[in-house]
Amino acid sequence: MARPQRTDPRVDLALVAGCALLAAVCLFAPGATRDRVAGALRSTIVAPAAAMQARAEISRRSFLAAAVTRRFNDSVSLRSQRLTGVEDENARLRQLLGLAGAVKWGFVPAEILQGRSLGDEFTVTLTSGAGAGVEPLSPLIVPEGLVGVVQRADPALSVAILWPHPDFRVSAMSADGATYGIVTSHQGPSADRYLLELRSVPLRMQLRPGTLIVSSGAGGVFPRNIPVGTVINELKTNEAWARTYLLRPAVKFADLGAVMVLTRAKSTQGVDGVWNLEALADSARRSVVAAGEAINARLRDSLVAPPVKP
Repeated sequence: MARPQRTDPRVDLALVAGCALLAAVCLFAPGATRDRVAGALRSTIVAPAAAMQARAEISRRSFLAAAVTRRFNDSVSLRSQRLTGVEDENARLRQLLGLAGAVKWGFVPAEILQGRSLGDEFTVTLTSGAGAGVEPLSPLIVPEGLVGVVQRADPALSVAILWPHPDFRVSAMSADGATYGIVTSHQGPSADRYLLELRSVPLRMQLRPGTLIVSSGAGGVFPRNIPVGTVINELKTNEAWARTYLLRPAVKFADLGAVMVLTRAKSTQGVDGVWNLEALADSARRSVVAAGEAINARLRDSLVAPPVKP
């Protein structure tokens, strides 16, 4: 491989001498002359280097500005998320305060601790116990309706089961008091596991989708007129003399946090007037009608044949 030829040393010496001579002339020349020479150099030989430096400085500032903007946007987004969470918590607290004002007396506030107890998914631990007045078989309520029932009360904590638990039972009726039955958990797959069933409904009684179901007060555990759920549809079973209906719970499982535990005295006296059952029933009917219309619209769209391309 041939080595590259070196330049003539005399050329290098000539360039060095020329630069030194030019530097000396600029050093001892008058100020006006130096300025003209410097201007000529900046506009010719030095111009590409100066432009490159300017572009590099602009790129550096843009990079720093983008980093600052990104940090600012991340900070604003984080604060917005926190604010949304705080607003949701405040709204929930206002609802609980409204429920407390409606119940007036005979309740114990409690928080559902994160995580499950006793190895059961639908068994929870409450932050209030027997020392605060919690007793076994005390109902748990929230602004939307019934949540569960206390199973065991320790001095400082208590254990309760929620409505999807297999042992959950509540005597229930339609909001108009015409139809009675027993509400239990629905042992369905996946998301259906959180639904309820209204069993032992007399065969002669039929419930329309959207009918509000409330506690009947029978049995002495749950007071009358606590919202439990709304009818979705009738289930086909092997029972020849009774009907079974699938219910949508009044409470969403994801919304559980703070609850109110009713005392035995309050359960005995009742909670009539705490929930506006007429408004809840009307809202349930409208939601069912809207859901049915949406399903029918999707079915119509799926049945429409696509246009034939020419």
